[in-house]
Amino acid sequence: MTAAENTHFNFPPSSPAYGKYKSYSYRFDTPGKSVVFTGDTGPSDAVLKLAKGADVLVSEIDDVDELVDVYKKNGTWAAKTPEEQRDWLRHQNEEHLSPQAVGELATKAGVRFVILTHLVPSADPNDSYERLAVKVRRFYSGDVRVAKDLERF
Repeated sequence: MTAAENTHFNFPPSSPAYGKYKSYSYRFDTPGKSVVFTGDTGPSDAVLKLAKGADVLVSEIDDVDELVDVYKKNGTWAAKTPEEQRDWLRHQNEEHLSPQAVGELATKAGVRFVILTHLVPSADPNDSYERLAVKVRRFYSGDVRVAKDLERF
């Protein structure tokens, strides 16, 4: 196993949280396959290097626009101050992966297969999230699947 610190906890040096938290991505190499798990991360050169040539990339995915829509519908967005909204948007955009970022990561790393996980909340309890895979495919030509609990690949 190999690990790389990623960008999920990308706090400014002046922040009280700077250096307090760390987030890692992992690579598991076996004689026949290699699998990379991003965990929560934003775009990261370290994760790109870790994923180079992997057979499978298991990646978190975050669609900020969808999440804001859900939060607006359930009142969470209006409960935030403008500063909290700004900070939250920065966190989502810099410390999580958009569909475009996942696709670009997979393409640049040359991975063979992408599995999407850590999906954004949805108002639909039967949501397949297939639209996220479609968005990733705009930037990556390989196989993309949306993970479901207890599924095997």
